[in-house]
Amino acid sequence: MNRRRFLASVPLALLYARAGQTLAQMPPSAGLRALADGKSFRFGSAIDAEDVNNPIASQLYIDNVNSITPRNELKWNATEKRPGVFSFGPADRLVAFARKNNMRVYGHTLVWYRTPDWVSAITDAETIRVAMNRHIKQVVTRYKRSIDAWDVVNEPLEYDAPDLRNCVFRRHLGDDYIRMSFDMAHEADPDAMLVLNETHLEKKSDVFEQKRARILKIVEDLVARKTPIGAVGLQSHFRPGLDRIDPERMGRFCATLKDMGVGVFITELDASCHFLNRDQSFTPVPYAEIFGDVITVAAERGDLKGATVWGMSEKYGELDEKDTHPGAACTKRVNLYDENNDPRSSIDGIKRAIEAM
Repeated sequence: MNRRRFLASVPLALLYARAGQTLAQMPPSAGLRALADGKSFRFGSAIDAEDVNNPIASQLYIDNVNSITPRNELKWNATEKRPGVFSFGPADRLVAFARKNNMRVYGHTLVWYRTPDWVSAITDAETIRVAMNRHIKQVVTRYKRSIDAWDVVNEPLEYDAPDLRNCVFRRHLGDDYIRMSFDMAHEADPDAMLVLNETHLEKKSDVFEQKRARILKIVEDLVARKTPIGAVGLQSHFRPGLDRIDPERMGRFCATLKDMGVGVFITELDASCHFLNRDQSFTPVPYAEIFGDVITVAAERGDLKGATVWGMSEKYGELDEKDTHPGAACTKRVNLYDENNDPRSSIDGIKRAIEAM
């Protein structure tokens, strides 16, 4: 009997009672945590609060990662929906799960252009500065002993352009809002690793090369002003059929950061099947290359602080609206396990990359 039929045939209560035993029978090659621990490498995954209540989903995290990133629970829209009124219940549950399972926690995210409506409606510099300072200090201080790395500023550039995004923080505080954010976070937790997180920094395109150059200029300015930036986050959301990794220019980017004393994180590694119709020869096997190569280049050329995939199993992931068109190869972002909780080739790619460190 295959795994899917077995799970469907077991009564729910019995399934929950035997979840650990069931997952213990998975192939040893599917568990990446022991390998990462043996290399003293931080390997993580995004997680949702409901995953910790599902014994099968939670066991996948326990078996595979030594770090978790709350996907949405620490964003401004989740923690401070109204001015000065904070809510941390779901985030606290994830931090407790990490503590129970001896995992580190990576915080995502403090300052992002997607904010609650009340933040977007602010019209003057002093009000937005006070709001930003209060938010960063309250969130970071709460988790000072639990979260050791933060995406301080997320996606400061436009998605497909090297221009600084015209977000509410920049409109009123200018380009200096980035430096201000890092200084505020550092004041709240001087020991935390502070990260500037951005899209497309690992991909082949002249536009993406311009994005790399713009990020380097921002980082160079922060370093010159002794701003406490520890790393740049390379999100690494790949779109097979459209995106290709650029080993040469990505590697040079990572090396330049290393020369400045700044590391890199792989922060949101996953793949989409939305553009597979552009590559008729594509099979699931190259997911191993996609996931493995980006980690390998960062490790070989830069100071790689860790790698995080943006989810563990597609079975528990949200539908990707872009991938629900007729004939789509999948309907969710591609992670380490498919809809049946069977391992994808991405696990093999990551395993090879970590083994080579």
